[in-house]
Amino acid sequence: MPTKPTLDKLSWQWAETTDPENVSQENIRTAYRLNLPVCKLGVCKRHCKGNPFCINCIGEKVWFGKIDDSSWHDIQDPTDERRRPGMSVGLKNLGATCYVNTFLQLWFQNENIRKGVYEWREMGADLGDPDSWEPTSVCSHLQVIFGLLEMSYRRYVDPSEFIKHLGLDAGQQQDAQEFSKLFLSVLEQNLAEGASLHSSNIVKEQLCGKYAYVTRCSKCGMASERLSEFYELDLNIQGHKTLNEAMKGFLEEEKLEGDNQYMCSMCNCKQDASRAIELKKLPPVLNLQLLRFVFDIKTGSKKKLNSCIQFPDVLDMSEFMPPGVAAMYELNAVLIHRGPSAYSGHYVAHIKSKDSQAWYKFNDEEVEKIKGKSLQLGSEEDLETKKQKSVKAIKGHHASKNAYMLVYTLRSNESKIDMDICDSTSDTVAYENGQPMLTNENVNNCCSNPSNSVMERNNIHDNCSPSTSYSSQPTAQNEIRKAEAMSYSEGKGKKIKDGNGIDKSSVMAAKLLPANVVKYIEKDNAKFENWILEMDGMREENIAKGQEKQETVKAIYQDLAYVKEDGNKYEWLPMSWFGKWLNDPATAPEIDVTKLCCAHQKASPEMCLKMKCVSQRGADHLFSIYGGSVRLQGDESLCEICVKNRCNLIRTKIRINEDDKFISSLMKKGFPEEHKLYWIGKRSYRSWKRLAVEQLNAAEQKHAEMNSAALTDEENDSNDNVKNEIIESNDHQNEEQLCIQSDSVENNIRNMCEISASDQSIHATENSSTENNKRSPKFNPTKSKSAPSVSNTDYCSKQSENNDHDDCVQFNEDLLCDVHSGLDPDPTCRKLVPECVWSKLKRYFPDCPEFELECGTCEKCMANIVAENKYRDENKHLASVQKACLVDLFYDRKRPANINPNESVYIVSGEFIDNWRKFIKDPVKNDPLPTVVNSILLCKHGGFLYPPDEIQGLKSDSKVVYVTADEWQIMKDLFTVDCEITKVCMMENDSKTIETFPKVCDDCLQMRLCNEEGELYEYERGMLYIRKQLKQDMKGVSNMLENNDSSTDDPEFGEKVASATNKKRGSTGLTESYEPPEKCSKTNNNSRMVRKSQRHRKMRGEKEVTISSKDTLKDLKLEIMRLFSVPPFDQNLFINGRLLEDNTKSLFDLRVASGSVVDLIADEPNEEMTFLEDFTKETTTPESGFKGTNLLKT
Repeated sequence: MPTKPTLDKLSWQWAETTDPENVSQENIRTAYRLNLPVCKLGVCKRHCKGNPFCINCIGEKVWFGKIDDSSWHDIQDPTDERRRPGMSVGLKNLGATCYVNTFLQLWFQNENIRKGVYEWREMGADLGDPDSWEPTSVCSHLQVIFGLLEMSYRRYVDPSEFIKHLGLDAGQQQDAQEFSKLFLSVLEQNLAEGASLHSSNIVKEQLCGKYAYVTRCSKCGMASERLSEFYELDLNIQGHKTLNEAMKGFLEEEKLEGDNQYMCSMCNCKQDASRAIELKKLPPVLNLQLLRFVFDIKTGSKKKLNSCIQFPDVLDMSEFMPPGVAAMYELNAVLIHRGPSAYSGHYVAHIKSKDSQAWYKFNDEEVEKIKGKSLQLGSEEDLETKKQKSVKAIKGHHASKNAYMLVYTLRSNESKIDMDICDSTSDTVAYENGQPMLTNENVNNCCSNPSNSVMERNNIHDNCSPSTSYSSQPTAQNEIRKAEAMSYSEGKGKKIKDGNGIDKSSVMAAKLLPANVVKYIEKDNAKFENWILEMDGMREENIAKGQEKQETVKAIYQDLAYVKEDGNKYEWLPMSWFGKWLNDPATAPEIDVTKLCCAHQKASPEMCLKMKCVSQRGADHLFSIYGGSVRLQGDESLCEICVKNRCNLIRTKIRINEDDKFISSLMKKGFPEEHKLYWIGKRSYRSWKRLAVEQLNAAEQKHAEMNSAALTDEENDSNDNVKNEIIESNDHQNEEQLCIQSDSVENNIRNMCEISASDQSIHATENSSTENNKRSPKFNPTKSKSAPSVSNTDYCSKQSENNDHDDCVQFNEDLLCDVHSGLDPDPTCRKLVPECVWSKLKRYFPDCPEFELECGTCEKCMANIVAENKYRDENKHLASVQKACLVDLFYDRKRPANINPNESVYIVSGEFIDNWRKFIKDPVKNDPLPTVVNSILLCKHGGFLYPPDEIQGLKSDSKVVYVTADEWQIMKDLFTVDCEITKVCMMENDSKTIETFPKVCDDCLQMRLCNEEGELYEYERGMLYIRKQLKQDMKGVSNMLENNDSSTDDPEFGEKVASATNKKRGSTGLTESYEPPEKCSKTNNNSRMVRKSQRHRKMRGEKEVTISSKDTLKDLKLEIMRLFSVPPFDQNLFINGRLLEDNTKSLFDLRVASGSVVDLIADEPNEEMTFLEDFTKETTTPESGFKGTNLLKT
């Protein structure tokens, strides 16, 4: 098959030698490419874009290949939610409840605590219906959670009812250490109130230890101590690198000396003493809280300490206990807080199995067994934004920047450490010779070996069984529960089986848990199994429907293939619709071919590449399923009119190319001057080919729209049979008309030109009256004076320069003047061509404007040009006269500085002076000013708005300009004045008073000042310039700020002016005058003055900040932090020596104007840079903690 460009050329190659009236049916089929061979299904390796019979490689291969079952549905495999064999169950994170999940997993893995929770009984719980039982207390909720963690079929369980019962906000992260303390207290209280006496003190037995606050007199050695219980040791890690150092810091001795001396009861006076904490009893499970979250006094908020701490696998507490007491602990769990801030992050627990010594990572729903037998925290530590050098821990130790709680368990071969030698009601212990009196009761019995952990019992691949059975239920009661569980499983759910890997542990848990809790868990498992069956059924149903859809698509696609035996039974379908259909047959839209039809409601030959020719048999099947209003079937769908029009266009383009070669050759060779010559626009000459083709296309488009409108009208007035006859008749008439018109290309184009020319003439007539005076809007004979004239060539060049930017709309209209449709006076916009060239162009544009060489230019335009040149000359002369009379005012020099007694200075509007200077600089572009408008300086009451005290003497600015009496007299001669404003120095009792006439209006003055102040301090995208300075005292900052804008050598304004010590320049009156003081600055030696720059000069290291006046000082500091990497709390910002304070105030309230220079003085950098995140999240709402929850109500 030839390539697509080759097929495009061959489909219309016949039109180069065939006249439109001789187009045959074979030519029409060739234009639609129906003469190409038919591509068989599956033969082409790629899609033949130029062949309408090729429907290969359009997306059908997906349907003929093997489709994966997962493609027919979007339902995830429900078995993924099933508990994996040998793995523990996770807990769902409800938003910000990860801190609760870590502690629940930690307490659940402690088998003694779990056993104590299981043995707890709720008063009266057995009296109700077990099927409708719901947990109502903390312990019953915890029984359900622990029971689900042990016996659930699910991969993770939902603790939402437990969280709701505690009254916790699932979307707010709380302090994990505080939660642990509060919940253990609540749990211990609820266990003590339960029906089971065996487990009432299990929390205390497992977690509670004792230490004493010992104060010892340095003189007599008398020691006094106060016993206290602890459930966890709070270790300060700031300044410590190892756990051993933190423990020593916790037990460090404190000296009581000087004003802090201890009142010794033995000495009966104040003595120097020492105070320390001494461990008396260590629990079987030792919880060590690493105080990572501390309160920062400087910021007034919490922050996290990200310092690294090392801790061992085996912790020897013997050195912190009395001599002879062994206390070896093994690391059992590490709780991690991931994140640099105390206000965000994520909690994860790492817990070790006792028997296999394997570590498990509990991350909410995900439970992962860590490879190997050693703890691996690497993934939890690679969370810093900047890579920091990792701390290498010694052998047998671990290092972490995120661990906030360590859990150690007593080795099974160690004795329970109990140094409690006194009665439980006693608060003090007597010492003999500085040592406690020990008895045989000081050391308790050895701890019993705990049973295998849940993680090990859950592993069905391990053949180990629990070492002990902790069932305390009577045998008969156990048999009853087994029967109830079996009955429930047979009736509503599935029996707990080995396939879930929990049968061994579930049997033991069922013996300890209350019957209603076991039934509650079995109901949840049955519900889960039913959900899996339902999801599997939906998956199978979707897969069956998908496979049926696949077979249907394959059958329809095979029926679409056209073969030569079908003959005229073919149909055109959009290629774009095939893509949608094969992508998803269920969402394929209705078949719409209207966009591919020509104006005659047939298949457009220009759109045949966007259609495919298929068999009518397959098309009928598609239309029966998806529907469609218009169908293009057989040879009747081929548009003969469009083919003939395209043939006519091709022939016309060939003729245009031939004429272009002739014209270009003749114009290059030149032509004799005696030939008859015509004017043609240069732009029309350059683009005449494009204009000819556009006119031909426009004529064809208009002809097609007329035919389409006629067809629509006839269809609305006839039935279906009559409509078909009228359409055929109209098509036949159109063919005859086209054949007649195609005899002469010029006739076809002339018809279009007549329509467009008539429209243009009507438009020109309507606009001629309104545009008659556009060329001379500035002409004013009464103000003009004699001056040199502007040449006509300059004007014409300018006109040509402007016109070159626009394309010529109609041929040869670019040489017409804009208003009168005469020959444009500008000779640069046109050129001469001989009569033979003009005659060829005239064939394509018969109604274009025609001007022979002898034709004159537009007289009205020439008159306007003369008047405008005269007007410009008068303005130039007027500007030169005014400049000569007011040269000092124009250059802004010799301005009045002081007023002598009984003298006057006149005030002129600064806006008038600015516009007047623009006119003097360029009198051609700017109009002369006839009137001095001073009324804008007055209020509505006629009072002056710029009093002397407000404008600092005679300082001119953009509002007012001061002129001398002589200059004012000249201005009155040159201009008309609407009102006169003077400033007079009057002598009264040897004192000077300056007054203005008219008087100042105080009310309007205050209103003006308020409006100007608002404009100064209110902005949306203002610019502030930040300069970082070295730290110094405020006096130095103030001096620096006073001089930072001055310069003794400004490169932009370097010209020198008269020295202040020289004689004053000559003046036309008695008023003293010299350079305006606001534009001059003295050098250090006061020997000369230089002109001062009025623009901001950027200094080295200065940076810009774009900000709004509505933003707060805190927002500005955050922007500065991004530019200079200085924390907001280390920033001291000054404007003109004024310190900016209060981060909550806006820049408007702090009176920070746009364009101000802000000096930044940074304090010493903070060692803990992570508090920046806390600063950005700082809120004015105080932390409520667990206030309002059930953890505090009890």
